[in-house]
Parts: sequence; structure tokens; C-alpha cells
Amino acid sequence: MHALRLTTRFKENAYQGEACLLVYDEQRLSGTMLSEDVRDQFESRPSTARIYILAPFVSENDVRDCFSSGALFERVRKYFHVLGGRLFLLSFCEHEKRQVSYAFPFTIDDSGRPIEEAPQRVEVELRNGWLFDLFDRHAGRLDAPLGVHFGKSSGKHADKFLRVSGVLLSSAACAAIAYFALGNVDNSQPKRIFVDTAPLIAIAFAIQRIATKHKIWEMEAPVHSFSSYGGVSRLPDPSGKDLILVSASTSGGLVERLKGMGFDEKHITTLFFLESPTSRKTAGTVICDLTFNVGQSFGYPQIESHSADNCPLCKEGFFLAELEGDQFLLEKRAIKRLTVKKVTQTPDARAALELLARKEILHVKLFGQRSRSSEFTLNADDMLVKVPEIRAKIVRALRRYIPTPLNYVVLVGVRADTFYGLIAEAGVTDYVSEAKVLEYGDLGKTPTARNGGVLVLFGHLDDFSRARDINAQLRTVAPQGCVCYLSALTIADSAEHLSDLKTFLTFGEEGKDTFTYNAACSLMLPLRGDEISPWELELQLLQQLRDETHVATELESRLDVLTTVGERKTALFWPGLQGELELKSDFVYLDTGANPASISQADIFATVSNLLVTVRANNRGLTAPVLIGKEPIRWYQSVYGHALLDPANFETYNDAVLQAAFLRAANSAELQYFSDERSSSQMLSIIQALVLGWGQGGGECLPEFVISLATNRLSLTVADTAALKNLLKTIPLPGYLTVLGDRI
Repeated sequence: MHALRLTTRFKENAYQGEACLLVYDEQRLSGTMLSEDVRDQFESRPSTARIYILAPFVSENDVRDCFSSGALFERVRKYFHVLGGRLFLLSFCEHEKRQVSYAFPFTIDDSGRPIEEAPQRVEVELRNGWLFDLFDRHAGRLDAPLGVHFGKSSGKHADKFLRVSGVLLSSAACAAIAYFALGNVDNSQPKRIFVDTAPLIAIAFAIQRIATKHKIWEMEAPVHSFSSYGGVSRLPDPSGKDLILVSASTSGGLVERLKGMGFDEKHITTLFFLESPTSRKTAGTVICDLTFNVGQSFGYPQIESHSADNCPLCKEGFFLAELEGDQFLLEKRAIKRLTVKKVTQTPDARAALELLARKEILHVKLFGQRSRSSEFTLNADDMLVKVPEIRAKIVRALRRYIPTPLNYVVLVGVRADTFYGLIAEAGVTDYVSEAKVLEYGDLGKTPTARNGGVLVLFGHLDDFSRARDINAQLRTVAPQGCVCYLSALTIADSAEHLSDLKTFLTFGEEGKDTFTYNAACSLMLPLRGDEISPWELELQLLQQLRDETHVATELESRLDVLTTVGERKTALFWPGLQGELELKSDFVYLDTGANPASISQADIFATVSNLLVTVRANNRGLTAPVLIGKEPIRWYQSVYGHALLDPANFETYNDAVLQAAFLRAANSAELQYFSDERSSSQMLSIIQALVLGWGQGGGECLPEFVISLATNRLSLTVADTAALKNLLKTIPLPGYLTVLGDRI
């Protein structure tokens, strides 16, 4: 088998040439093998001026015998005389009481006999160049795909990651790294060897094999992996004779941690180091500096890392791929386009939306804090008056499920007078007359009623953690009791989520159906999650603009809207040229046959939110069967795939108010079109049409698109963003749109 060939450029006075390192992992080396590889290198690479031979698993005497036997120097004689080539043997020499890497040069005299010259230290630039070639050839620097960045075990975020495991794919590669590591550290006999990731165990074994073969060490030492930052705290106390190998670093933070624990700096070795703007060196020994410097023919630019709490990539909505040790992304992420179709709206969702729309009871929470609740709120007392169908179902449920005898009634989001009206209509006043009516916050002070009955009435139930808390408290308040949970409106984000709630609330000491749960109406809507709402991002941007400079009247007006009321059913979206955005006729997902103007923006936003949460669940609604043990399909962001809101949605549903609702209801990750050139190009065409139509009285949704771009919720590729910004500068637009456009 041929040698591992590593190449780099070198400069000697005015001459520049190529230096090749031939690495052999053979236990037995022959002169024929050497002569063929050297000849092939000179013939295939005419710029080669130096060839270095490294066979660290063979004794130096055996390698010298291979040099003198066979036809090595006879075959390469012409390359020495005509091209000025030179041959070097890499081994060790004693320097300052330790063995270090040395090169033994050979030339040929006029008679063709080899002449060995004085040994010389291996130049650092040659060593870096060869190991960079090895590292780069095996893609040791991993660049994150579009839309992704890495969270490293050091706690830093970056869009590039150094991965050594892919470099250690042969014993020859391990031999080269091990030779330079052993020859450039304090190579006194270690007691233990620690490596930061498991793949480096191969390097540790290679070092031990070389050290014992060349009699640098008397014996081998035990090797342990401590899993980088995640396991550094579990390292044993330093012994003063421990050798530590760190695979790769851009900050030197792990070495500093090890020093702080008492490990000797001169025994800590980083194999590959790449500078960052804040860390231009690291403590201990570095075997290969991957950083590009002026005058070099190799190297990478510095890697910029960010702290987790101030990461610009996180703020731009890049997906965070958490890495531990040598985990990494294998290939480009797949793209899933979320397309809303008629089948997306389930019959039960349509029925629930028709009940709630046009009643002015739905409101959107612009700045909600509870991540496990929906973006919607409503006045349950108004709902029970304005929606007789829901009121009738609650009345029937009271007749059917109310426990007897009844000790407590717990009201959540429902006034006491509304409750008494319901029980009077249900004709169950006598059953409730002796019960104590409580608010949710009073449960902790309630006396125990063993074997008692409890009725819990929710106005609208979307915060399931609150329901679980009530359930937990009632197990103490009414042990061995009978509990009935009634909800006028339950909001869940999936069939599985709703099924889990039902199971939790109804399961007790008698098993399934120990307690009762019933909802008059259920609707599938997304939970807020940890993402900042689009209105909060908009408010932050407008406040920043006001602090920096005097803002246009339209921006001040919008600020007033956002800061006046935190829950709104109107003015959710920026107005267009014709005023507030309204639904036009022929909307397939709500009945617009009669008085479409009575459908509020909150109704529209709820309808679009239901469509998006359903399409994320692969068009499965709340009534879809839940299969135990089978994970349903859900489309969301992961290391392996990116779900994008299909630009076709903005073309199909082109009413301005619908486009605005899609922009606000989508997750920011679903609007990261820079990760897919085709989708970005489609979105650019849609926005360009709005810009060009603004002057002709169209483009009503343009302000919504601009604010989405300015707050980084919607993003295009770099080229498409530049094209859009150039267009915005050439078309006469109102001052406030120009100000917002400058933030894109």
C-alpha cells in the first residue's frame, strides 16, 4: 500500500517549492516501497523539491537500512541533480533532555552515493502545513448549513465547528499526528493519558506505540476519555505526570479549565487550534495552528464565536444544533414546505370557528408571558351569553355530570353570577346550594372533604399546567372524592396534547375514568412557546427607532396602538392605503356570505393559526385517532430538516389581511427563506409586486412584510435581500416605510 501523502508549500530564500511528507504505518518497510513512492511523487508533482519520510512505527535503524538498500537513491538521482530535490528522514533527537522531532537530510554525491547532512529541527510552518492538509482533506472544519448554527460544549455559539474524529480514519493519519505530538511536548514518561474525546484514544495509542518503539518511554500508560467540557469535572486529581490531549479548540477555554484544576500546562497539548477574534492563542502546546496568516499558503480564517446570551445568529432565527464531543451534522437539511389546503381545515375546527367568529369575544394576547398557553384569550362570561350553542352544552353537562353531594365548586375564568345563572337554567340549584364556591387561588386554604364532590368549571382552558395543578391540589382537598371538570372552551395544539389532558384529569385510584372531563367546545390552536411574539419584536423596534431619532407620525401612531392595550381584537396588523385591513368576500375557511365586516382581525388570526397548527401536524385535527406507541408526524425545525411556510400560501390567499395573518401566525423559523433559494426567490417576487403596486393604490400588506423583514422574522437570501433593498430605494414610498426599510 502506498504511503499517506501530505503536502505543503515552503519558501527558501527566493525559491518556493512543494514539500511532501510520506507517512508509513507499516511494521516492516522495504527499500523498494520507498523508492517507488519517492519516484512517483517527483514524477507526478514536478514542483516537489523536498520529500520527507516518516515511519514512526519502525525503528530508525530499520528505516536507514531501507534508505541504503534497494534502488532508492539510484531511482531518484536525476531528481536530485536536475531538480535540486532533497530527501529527509524524520525521527527524534535529544534536545534539552527530551526527544524532539528532527529531520535528517540526505543528498547525493557525484558518484550517486547518499550523503547524510547535519540534522535540523522540523520547521513549524512545514508541520502546520502538512497537518492542515490532513485536516482540510477530511473536512475537519464543519460549516453549518444555511439556517443552522452550532452550540458547542464550551457554551459558545458559532456557525463553524472543528471536528477531529473525521481526520483519524487511518493508522497512518494517527501516526503523523502522534509523531508530531510526541516530538513537541514534554515527553517524559506519563502516569496517565487523558483525552477530551473518545476518537483521540487512537492518537494516545499511537503515541505510546511510537514512544516505546523509540525507547522514549519505558512502558505504556492507561488512557481515559473525559468527554470534553461535559466530563472535565469528573477528572481525578492531577498527579503531576499526566499527559492531556485536547482535540481542537478555538478559544483555549478547556485548557484554562484544566490548568485551573491543577494540571501542568506543559503536559497539556491541543492538537488543532484555530484563532477567534477574542482568542489568538491558547495555553499549553499546540501541534497544528490552522489559522491563516499573511505569507502562508494554507489556513482558515478566524472562527467567530458568540456567547449564548448575546448570539446574533440566535437573534436572526438560526436553528441551534447542540453539539457534544464529536457529534456533527452529516448533510444538508431537507426542506418541507407547509401548504394550506382545503383539507387542512377539519370539520370540527370549522364548526368551532363559526361559533366564535363575529361575536367580538376572541382577543389576541400581544405580549403573553406563559409559554404553555395559547395566544388567545376571551371573556368566558360574554361567550356563554353570545354563543347559545356553547351555553346549552354547558347547561346539559351540569345536569349530567354534577357530583352529588357537592362540597366545592372551583371557578376558573368564570364569574360567580354567571355560574349561578347556569345552574338555575340547568335546574340543579338545590344540588349546589350547600357547596362552597371557590376561586382557583383559594384551593390551598380549603378544608379537606374526604369522599366529597367537587365541580371545576373552566371558562376557557388553554393552560394545561393550571389544570394539572388543580388536579394535584384536589387529591388532597377531596381524597377518595368525585371530581368533575367542565370547560366551556378547550384549546389544544394537537390531538395527542388533548388526549394527555383528558387522561391526566380523569385517571385516579379507580383507574381510567375515575373522574369526569367534558368540554362544550374544543379548538386546535398553537401554544405560544418560548418564541417572542411578533408584536413584541415590533414594539422593541419602534421604541428603538423613537430613541434614536424623531419618528414619523405613522410610527408614533402604531406605538400608541401597541402600548395602549395588551389584548386586541382589532388593529393587530398595520393599516394599508385604504385603512384597516379587512376580509374580502369568498374566504373559504369562514362563511363570508353575510356581513363579512363583522369578522374581526382576531377571528381571522385565529382561523389562520388553526390552519397552520393543523398543517404542522400533517393535517391531523383534534379528533384524529391517537395511536399509543406511534409517534405522529409533525413538521418543525430540527438539525435534519427545515419546515418553511410555502410562499404559495401568499399567492393563493392574497387578501392583505390574510397575508398579514400568515406572517404573524407563522413561527419565525418558518419564514427563514434564506435557507432555500427557490422559496426566497418566490417571496422576493411577491414582495416586489406589493412594492410596485403601492403607488397604484395596491400592495395593502406591504407594511406587514416590511416590519417582518425589519424585525428579522422574515429573511431572504443575501442576494434577494440586496435586490429588495435596491427596489425600495427606487420607488417613492411613505417616510415610515423608508425608515423601516432601512432596517432590513
